[in-house]
Amino acid sequence: MGPLKQIFIFSMLFLFIPLYIKADKKLRLSDIFSDNMVLQRDAEIVIYGYGKPNKEVMIDFIDENATVKINSQGEWQAKLKPRQPGGPYQMKISSANEKIILKNILIGDVWFCSGQSNMEWQLMHSKDGEEELKNFIENDKIRFFIQGQIPSPYPLKDASGSWLTCNKENAQTFSAIAYFFGKKMYGETRIPVGLINSSWGGTPIEIWLDAKMMKGNQITESILKRWNFSKFDWKKWNYGKGMDYKIEISELKFIPKVVDKKSLVVKFCENCVGDIGGSWYSFAKPGSFTEFKSENGKGIIQGTIGFNAWAGAGTLLNSNSSPFDLSDYEFIELNVSGNGKFSLALCQPGIEDYDFYSSEDFEATSLPKYLRIPISSFKQGGWGIAKPFTQNAIKQLQFNIKSITVELPSVLYNGMVHPFANFKIKGVLWYQGESNAEKAKQYETLLPLMIKNWRDTWGYEIPFFIVQLPNFLPEKNEPSESAWAELREAQLKAMLNLPKVVTVPIIDLGDEKDIHPKIKRPVGERLANAALVLLYDKNGVLTGPLYESMEIKENKIYIKFRYTGSGLVSKNGELKGFAIAAGTDKKFKWAKAEIKDKDTVVVWNDEIKEPYAVRYAWADSPECNLYNKEGLPALPFRTDNFKGITEDNY
Repeated sequence: MGPLKQIFIFSMLFLFIPLYIKADKKLRLSDIFSDNMVLQRDAEIVIYGYGKPNKEVMIDFIDENATVKINSQGEWQAKLKPRQPGGPYQMKISSANEKIILKNILIGDVWFCSGQSNMEWQLMHSKDGEEELKNFIENDKIRFFIQGQIPSPYPLKDASGSWLTCNKENAQTFSAIAYFFGKKMYGETRIPVGLINSSWGGTPIEIWLDAKMMKGNQITESILKRWNFSKFDWKKWNYGKGMDYKIEISELKFIPKVVDKKSLVVKFCENCVGDIGGSWYSFAKPGSFTEFKSENGKGIIQGTIGFNAWAGAGTLLNSNSSPFDLSDYEFIELNVSGNGKFSLALCQPGIEDYDFYSSEDFEATSLPKYLRIPISSFKQGGWGIAKPFTQNAIKQLQFNIKSITVELPSVLYNGMVHPFANFKIKGVLWYQGESNAEKAKQYETLLPLMIKNWRDTWGYEIPFFIVQLPNFLPEKNEPSESAWAELREAQLKAMLNLPKVVTVPIIDLGDEKDIHPKIKRPVGERLANAALVLLYDKNGVLTGPLYESMEIKENKIYIKFRYTGSGLVSKNGELKGFAIAAGTDKKFKWAKAEIKDKDTVVVWNDEIKEPYAVRYAWADSPECNLYNKEGLPALPFRTDNFKGITEDNY
């Protein structure tokens, strides 16, 4: 089936999906309009909602009154004049005998913060966030909005969430990077700040942009070919809300390696017959739901799991939560029925970042199944550091309900970007790319497409501030190729090729052992610095030193930089991270480097008499230390155009 036919079928599928937007007899607003909201200053204010068809709606805001008519579909929209920063204000919306009053409204700058897990990462889980919360100071001029994680097969009109004030309780569960960005922005400008967090961990960029943008492009067409849109069961997944599941377990036991040793029967409740367990608990990502109950000798795990979510239930093997020795046991046996996919996990101390040892996946059906699972088949998963499976130190047994990864093009654009199309914003903060690193060359095309797509959606040239990927994965002794370096280059090219796009380096803020570095304050503050310089006429340097040009003189290469501020500086000793190659073999060797002028670095290797190209910080986790005196690290770069390792990955 060709891609054009696939897209046609996908489009036709939408015609048969019941829409959520229906004529509503009750006067209401989209969720983006609530108490505590921030409206974008110096821009037309668009208010929209629903009500009784053909009735009038009156809006009273500050010194302005507007009247609009509700259309035959029960929808209405009103436009109010631009405003200067200020507040708090009230807004009254009325129709016939119905009235809505929105309180504590501010006029300021609104920022759309999006991407994957590092943008989603909560303040309370970051190292500097913990310190921030100890001495937290409330700021009523900063407001938060967390968009619900909603994939959708068609563009949604309404956001899902509500505006919150910046107190300790609300801040701790908000994006750490967005919080630190907003705090610095308000501190520098004294203009109220609205922060919309619309992010989702583990998501690739292609699901954040409209599939129509990828149509007819040979680099992105492969993404459309990869997914058979017409086959996806949206009904089973409640049109993006999640899948209902129920797993019934019985006769759960650990089988010993020797015949004369007794099996260990797992209890389903504290007072049930059995040898271990009984202390069951349930867990689920916010937005999903799980409950565990014991009934007629069975354990029942049931609930709803969303896309890219986690849910399940488990039991402590010892009631005192101390590790349990399972080294004499070879299998886990159980009977299972119901609906839903799951895996079993054995959790041991010392495994970090939500990691565990897991079985293969199993599917529950209405007909009971007997499973006999070798413990030796359990494999480590997640992002944690690889550690040996210590079978004599197991604390918990878990049943993890399996979700699906949302990778259908458009679905997060439809559900988490499009709902804000009529809500004016100041700019976008974008931190994403980890999930696309192995296809970095393709990302060169996808990122500009997404920026164009979003600008078309909002109807104006919104500024984009991109967080360049940090250092991650083990450091290598010799210069080598790197998918992460190529992804960083793709992020940089967006800045070089598009107006009002700034790429902010954090090559010094990562953690080679953790894809979720816990230092977030300087990330938010570097984004704020870029925004202040680009949009608020702040004197300063926009971003870190950026490669501009090269000149070969004898056996040395002179590299000139932009954004050097007060001058280039080497942090902590002589310059590191530079590699140089001759044109004959294209093999890179570590190079010596010195700062010559305010904006120039000279690079050489005594063994290379005819140098051809230079690379800097070109590795997964490079050792590099070139900064400007304002404290911003140089952006990784290469002067060559040799074929990269991701160039053929589509």
